Amino acid sequence: MIITLIFVIFLFILLILPHELGHFLAAKRCGMQVEKFSFGLGPRLWGVKRGKTEYSISLLPFGGYVKIAGMEPGDRGKKDDFQKYPLWKRIFVISAGSIMNYLVSIILFSLIFIIGFYTFDLNKTVIGEISKGSPAAKANLLPGDEILSINGHKVERWEDIAFYIKNIPEEFLELEVQRRGRIFSVQVEPEFDSQLNKKIIGITPRKLFMRYNPIIAISKGVERAFLLTKLILLSIRGIIMGKISAEITGPVGIAHFVGESVKIGIVPFLSLAALLSVNLGLLNLFPIPALDGGRLLFLLLEGIRGKAFNIEKEELIHYIGFMLLIFLMLLVTYQDILRWVGG
Repeated sequence: MIITLIFVIFLFILLILPHELGHFLAAKRCGMQVEKFSFGLGPRLWGVKRGKTEYSISLLPFGGYVKIAGMEPGDRGKKDDFQKYPLWKRIFVISAGSIMNYLVSIILFSLIFIIGFYTFDLNKTVIGEISKGSPAAKANLLPGDEILSINGHKVERWEDIAFYIKNIPEEFLELEVQRRGRIFSVQVEPEFDSQLNKKIIGITPRKLFMRYNPIIAISKGVERAFLLTKLILLSIRGIIMGKISAEITGPVGIAHFVGESVKIGIVPFLSLAALLSVNLGLLNLFPIPALDGGRLLFLLLEGIRGKAFNIEKEELIHYIGFMLLIFLMLLVTYQDILRWVGG
């Protein structure tokens, strides 16, 4: 329990601190006055002032913020007013948090590719494991057997096996198998798996240990981060169109996943952290009030209109959005607790 708690806190630091640091460094780079840099929410545990910036750590590691002079209605008119800076600088500062989240995810994915991990060999048709009591076990298939064809159809990749098992209408499958250089045929009767909603014979591909040099690992880290972005966007489209059920997890649910990943090993934990970092970076770019994407939307509209919106009205919209997000987080946390207690 203590180890899980340590990893949970470390995960939230890994997600939130770089995000806020992105805003902070970008603002400093653009010459803006940063009045406060805070990690965490709730009661302040520690604070110190260096120059014109106050740095603080609060009790709950579920958020943070960077206060830049001139971003709030009461701060307008100051010498270093945020609104007086060029539009591109303001867009850069607001976007910097998500940019840092993506950078963290790329670093984590790259680290995973350097450390190495086991993955299924889907480019071959070699059996890795056979489920006990499955059709494959009853047909005396063994791990290491290579499937060459199914009902006369040649198979070269694991997806070919899955396709023919699912789509061949015959009751029995005639598998041509190679074992230690010997080729023979065996009949298998697939069974229907109600959970997977498809026919199966109870086999999985063999596993391979993959590891890459740092240069290739970084390129694959970039590729993985943007592949996840694509998959997340496709999932959101599926939810909007009603093809996928929406399942949202809050801090309690994330803590549960952290505990499970830590039990398996460091690579699953790093994978979870990288996945959540991509999610956080992408979510913050959505045009939702109170999120960075909501502020970016107002800045882009300002660029189109040629003048800024009324700051009081804009902040009211962000405040309402913030309260709705807090309510949603509390609701999701409550549902996570119910699932955890019920599970």
